[in-house]
Amino acid sequence: MPRTRLEVAREVYEAFRQAEIAAEHSAATIARCAATLIEARGKANLPPATGSEIFSLMARSSSSAFEARHAIVAAHPLLDELASDLGLVGFGPDKEQAPNGRSARARSPMRVVSEAA
Repeated sequence: MPRTRLEVAREVYEAFRQAEIAAEHSAATIARCAATLIEARGKANLPPATGSEIFSLMARSSSSAFEARHAIVAAHPLLDELASDLGLVGFGPDKEQAPNGRSARARSPMRVVSEAA
């Protein structure tokens, strides 16, 4: 069965969105882990130098996770540009349009109401 560009674009959008969610989850999880480690050291009354190398590695991990999230967000305009080049103007979860400019989803409720009036 041949696949349309719109079907492929939806697939790409969903994969992209899942990657974005995963990057955000990763960044938040690493930050929570680092905070837990710091709090645990304090609760255990350990000297401030205890675990310094671990904290340094966690800080690098956290920074990398936020950089990954930033890169995904920075890719949004490039995906929009590609969709536009392929005739999928305004493609996204709330603004899908087919190459002919007509909405790929059902008509909006406001349009239906105005047509019924």
